[in-house]
Amino acid sequence: MKPIVNKTFLILSIFLLFSCETYKSPYFNELLISEKGNLRGAEIGMTLENVKAIEDVKFLMDETPEYLNYDYNINMGNSYTVTYDFSETNELYEIEIAIYLDAILDADVLFNDFSTYFNNKYKKGKKEDDGYSTWLTNSSLTGHHITVSIINDSKDYGFITILVSDLDY
Repeated sequence: MKPIVNKTFLILSIFLLFSCETYKSPYFNELLISEKGNLRGAEIGMTLENVKAIEDVKFLMDETPEYLNYDYNINMGNSYTVTYDFSETNELYEIEIAIYLDAILDADVLFNDFSTYFNNKYKKGKKEDDGYSTWLTNSSLTGHHITVSIINDSKDYGFITILVSDLDY
């Protein structure tokens, strides 16, 4: 009986290992924070107070009733900013992450990781004429149509922009 249990455990372990998505960029998990919501645990339609609870207050650089801006330093030469825009009724309608990396190769790897993640989460994306890759979804809070977009705009250094927008705003 014991060999059957061992073989079953081995087969399940191998299946689990290959079914897990592994990302190559060392920055991916820090930028994503959580798989909940649309991005970083935030969901279009959340309140400013809910979004502030997700982010680290020590990196908050600017705050108004309709705007939050966070500035994170990853390590020497690598950083990112996260901005959240809110409507007059205190509903999140846009999330933007601007990622600055000192190596273009790092940006390429991170771009591919996020593209794979979004393809898995939102189905196959579409390459737009302006260079953005986009995915369509809906907000679970508002029901509004959402677009998730990413572009690798690297030239002299790595530069990626991720934008989540409420199309019904």
